[in-house]
Amino acid sequence: MKKITTITSILMLLIFAMGCKEEQKKVEVNKKPINYVDPFIGTGGIVHTFPGATTPFSMIQLSPDTDTKGWNHCAGYHYDDDNIKGFSHTHLSGTGWSDLGDILLMPTVGALKLESGSIENPDEGWRSRFSHEKEKAEPGYYQVYLEDYGIDVQLTAGKRVGFHKYTFPETDQANIIFDPTSIIFGQVLNTEIHSESNDEVSGVCLSNGWGGKRNVYFVAEFSKSYETFKVAKSGKLTDKSKASGKDVKGFATFKTREGEAIEVKVGISAVSLEGARKNLNSERGMNFSVALNNAQKEWSNVLNKFDIEGGTEEQKKIFYTGVYHNFIAPNLSMDVDGKYIALGKELTAENFINYSSFSTWDTFRATKPLISFLATRMSEEFSKSLISRYTDAKEHLPLWELCGVDNTCMIGYPSVPVIYDAMQKGAKIDKEEAFAAMDDIAHFNKVSSSDGDGGLNEYIKLGYVPAEIPKNISKTLEYAYEDWVIAQVAKELGKDKDYEYYMKRAQNYKNVFNKERNMFWPRKANGEWFGDIVMDEWEPLQEHWISGNKWAYDYFVPHALNDFIEMKGGREAFGKELDHLFSTELHMKGEEHVDISGFVGGYAHGDEPGHANPYLYNYIGEAWKTQAMVRRLMGEMYSDKPDGMINNEDCGQMSAWYIFSAMGFYPACPGSQEYIIGSPIFDKVTMRLANGKSFTVVAKNQSAENMYVQSLHLNGEPLSKSFITQAQIEQGGILTFEMGPQPNKSFGTPLEDQPLSTLK
Repeated sequence: MKKITTITSILMLLIFAMGCKEEQKKVEVNKKPINYVDPFIGTGGIVHTFPGATTPFSMIQLSPDTDTKGWNHCAGYHYDDDNIKGFSHTHLSGTGWSDLGDILLMPTVGALKLESGSIENPDEGWRSRFSHEKEKAEPGYYQVYLEDYGIDVQLTAGKRVGFHKYTFPETDQANIIFDPTSIIFGQVLNTEIHSESNDEVSGVCLSNGWGGKRNVYFVAEFSKSYETFKVAKSGKLTDKSKASGKDVKGFATFKTREGEAIEVKVGISAVSLEGARKNLNSERGMNFSVALNNAQKEWSNVLNKFDIEGGTEEQKKIFYTGVYHNFIAPNLSMDVDGKYIALGKELTAENFINYSSFSTWDTFRATKPLISFLATRMSEEFSKSLISRYTDAKEHLPLWELCGVDNTCMIGYPSVPVIYDAMQKGAKIDKEEAFAAMDDIAHFNKVSSSDGDGGLNEYIKLGYVPAEIPKNISKTLEYAYEDWVIAQVAKELGKDKDYEYYMKRAQNYKNVFNKERNMFWPRKANGEWFGDIVMDEWEPLQEHWISGNKWAYDYFVPHALNDFIEMKGGREAFGKELDHLFSTELHMKGEEHVDISGFVGGYAHGDEPGHANPYLYNYIGEAWKTQAMVRRLMGEMYSDKPDGMINNEDCGQMSAWYIFSAMGFYPACPGSQEYIIGSPIFDKVTMRLANGKSFTVVAKNQSAENMYVQSLHLNGEPLSKSFITQAQIEQGGILTFEMGPQPNKSFGTPLEDQPLSTLK
């Protein structure tokens, strides 16, 4: 009897387990795209993303700050930390530099503390410990339990308003601290706080940082009136309700019941206090739950642009979180009345919505082409914003614009391909204005905050940036590519002379190609070649190449690759060079630049200039090598952990590389019509385009082992080419891959089936 009971029990357990498995399957099947996003991916390592609440391209990025100094805290939060300073309203997403963290709020309980204290010793001030077990992040939502105070914090965001919900214990001293002096990395110049009624606090912070001198005004509204409000100035508490100075903080104190929630809505503005109030009023009808519902609807609208079948759960999380990261920046930078600040001027937008935080040097490569496919209207607004710096602000296209200020980080004129990509995909942009802005910046030398004199005047005069100017090889090559882009705009407008002029400049890469060395090499202003350079030390290379990454720029001629391949000795020789690049480990001395990471041989995936290099095998008929390499990079350089990327996420670019690669194609030359075939990792991906059509990629028999393309069909018709075109994608339809475990070395081999990148 006992034996029968045991058998019966086992059978019951098996049936129960099968039911659980079936239920688990059902749950997985019913998961929505938004459920795969994990905002904690990128908050560890040196990826520099934030976990807090935002909406697509919002002015608000409401997120916790664990600290505001040091390399780990470019976005204010690092996953390894165990205490929180507070919750501020603006953050950079994945950048390699620090700023923002504006207008910090912090709820506490008990006697007031006037300083936040240090991350090393949180008991010095108002900081609170927390654990990841009591922390949650979703698109548009963040929650954490503050252990030192027994307070549950929830955050969500609107377009111009941050929504806080603090659930307190029973106490006569529930405090909400306003600290405008807490900013990430920058220098506070002046602050002001005042409260004219017991349900509102307002103020401003004037600071100077990577985004230049800027004001952030705020108006905060409570769901419950406070009992008392005090202001601290220069570390001393006063009974005044208003103060200004370099170090001013505000403290609102409430009486609360156990489990009572106080909501705070905070509107911000770069223009004025009146602007902040208007922005707050524009979202006044929303409480926390309504704002959260709206935020998650907005994110679902973005994430539902993709349907995925197959692949692993980890791959889906990486993919959808990547889509999420691509829709965080640029950021809305305009009040509801149309006023905005750009290049130190107060302007009013007419017929466009102004955005800022343009990391164009990183994102022209894949992020902006992706957004243009999915949300052309947004690319249109971004482009109009950039062009307005020339037409309205009477200045020049920016290199890296933050909060309306060109911090001139990086090189070239990367706004140019961003605008052209939007134009190609149907954005309604005045092409004459666009060309005028491009022509202007192509004749205006900027001094880079990161890389010195732009050398543009010398480039125009000599046909190259001379060796005496820092990063001369990188600058020459990027100028030449961007000149090709300008030439394409001139061609579309029928500006024949301008087309010929810029096409001549587009060939300037030839002027730094040293035939004896068979590579790009620094050239002096007098025309002589620079002498020998120590090739196994980073420091000498950093004089001539961005980050010292010679290995990325050795192949950066995206607009004329076929011509360049011939210069290098032909297809066979070029193929051997690529093999050497990806197989030969570097043995370098000295300090490695922080941006160079994720090595496969000499290729560094953490540095954007080389992101197209794994796809270059297609240009010489060896597409199968691209397929193997992109599979390897997707597997080794990305994960669903907090340190889930090999370097800074850079406002979407690292993720955009993965998204395109996971679908099986990549824009190796933004501005070209060709998207180069790789190796898809999902059984099926449907991408819903901004034009209302859908493009579906089906990968039959794909698996970790079956990484090689055996054949391609587009809408049922055989496709022998190792690329597809923008037009084919935009027409919608089905691209079908037949995958297998062995390379099909005949796929994409004939010349007519290879991508064509030649000067025209």
